[in-house]
Amino acid sequence: MFKAKEIIIGIVVVLSLPFYSQKISAQVLTIDSVLNAIEKNHPELKMYDAQINAYNAYAKGAKSLEPPQAGAGFFMTPYNTQMWKPDGMSDGMGSFMISAQQMFSNPKKLNANSTYMQSMSNVEKEMKGATKNEMFSMAKMSFSEWQVMKKKLKILNESEELLSYIIQSTEIRYTYGMDKLNAYYKAKAMLGDIQQMKIMTETEIRQKMIELNTLMIRNKELEFDIDSTFVLKNYETSITDTTIIATNRSDYKALSQNVNLLKSKQLYEHSKRLPDFGLKYDHMLAFGRQPQQFSLMAMMTIPIAPWSSKMYKSSVAGLNYEIEAVKNQQQALVNNTSGFIQNIKSQIKNKKQQISLYEKTIIPSMRKNYQATLLAYEQNTEELFMALDAWQNLKVSQLGYLDLLNDLLQLQVQYEKQLEIK
Repeated sequence: MFKAKEIIIGIVVVLSLPFYSQKISAQVLTIDSVLNAIEKNHPELKMYDAQINAYNAYAKGAKSLEPPQAGAGFFMTPYNTQMWKPDGMSDGMGSFMISAQQMFSNPKKLNANSTYMQSMSNVEKEMKGATKNEMFSMAKMSFSEWQVMKKKLKILNESEELLSYIIQSTEIRYTYGMDKLNAYYKAKAMLGDIQQMKIMTETEIRQKMIELNTLMIRNKELEFDIDSTFVLKNYETSITDTTIIATNRSDYKALSQNVNLLKSKQLYEHSKRLPDFGLKYDHMLAFGRQPQQFSLMAMMTIPIAPWSSKMYKSSVAGLNYEIEAVKNQQQALVNNTSGFIQNIKSQIKNKKQQISLYEKTIIPSMRKNYQATLLAYEQNTEELFMALDAWQNLKVSQLGYLDLLNDLLQLQVQYEKQLEIK
C-alpha cells in the first residue's frame, strides 16, 4: 500500500535537485565587470571626453593675437590722371599706398580668456563623474534585483517540483481512498500560482538583462548570467558629515568648478578695462618726382571711457550674484544629501532588524511548522490539506524575506550613489 512516508522521501529527493540552471556557455558577469564596461563603452561618457578635449583646445587658442591686416590702394591721388605726372609747374601728385596693421591684445586679457576656457573643461570633467555615478547606480540596482530574483526563482522551482510530485502522489493515494479531492485541487491551484509567479520572475530577469546590456552598449538580446555573491555593508553605522559629501560628490565638485568658472569669467570681463595696443605702417609709392613717404602709428584702445565701461562693469557685478547663487545651491545640495543619507541609514537599520527576525524566528518557525505538519500527515493524524497550507506559509515567508533583502540591497545602492562609492 502507498504510504505518506514515500511522499517525504520524494520531497527530499526533489529538494536536493538543482532548480536554477544556466547554459554552460553563458557568460557570468560580476558587478565590477559591468561597471567597467559602462565606463569604457558608454557614448554619453565619451561625449564628455570629447567636450573636455574641445575646451582644452579652445584654451590653447585663447592666447592668440588678432590676425594682421594688410591693404593697398591710392593715397591722396587726384581724379585727373594728367596731374599724376610731373610738368613745369608740379612734380606730380598722388601715390600708391601699401598698408600693414597689427593689434596686440593685452596679455592679461589673453591669460584671463585662456583660464576661462580651461575652467569650462574642469566643469565637464566633474559633470562626467556625476553622470557616471548615475549610470553605475542604475546598473547596481538592476544587478542586485537580478540577484534576488534568482533566489526567488530557486524557491519557486522547488515549490513547483514539490507540488508536481505531491499531485502525482495524491492521485495515487486517492485511488486507494487515502486522500480527498479538495486537497488535490488545492495543490493544483497552488501549482498554477507558482507557475504564474515563475513566468513573471523570468520576465523580470529578462528585463534586467536587457537593461544591463543597454548600459554596457551591447546587443540587447545577448544572454549572460551574473555572479550571485553579494555583501551586506554596515552603512547604518558609518559617520557621514558635510566634508565627506563635498569630497565625494561629483555634482558638488561640479558646482565648485562652476564657481571657479564664473570667477574666471569675471576676471576676463574685468580684464576688458585694460587697453590693447597696435601698430600701423603705411608706405607711399609717390607718383612723378615726389619723394617716397611712410607713416608709422601706434594705437591704444581706451576701454575705461564712460560710454564703453558700463558693459564690463555690469557683467562683473552680475557675475557676483551668479557666484552667490551657485554657492547657495551647494549648501542646499549638502543639506538635502545629508538628510537623505540619514534617512537611508535609518531604513537600512530597520530592514536589517526585520531580516534578522525572519532569519532567526519567522522562517525557522514556519519550517518547523511545515515539518511537524508533514510528520503528522505521515502518521495519518493530519490531512494533506494542512500540509499544503504549512508549505504555503513557509513559501510566503521565504518570499517576504527576499523582498526585504531586495529592499536592503536597493538602500545600499542608494547610499553608495549619494556618496559615489563604487
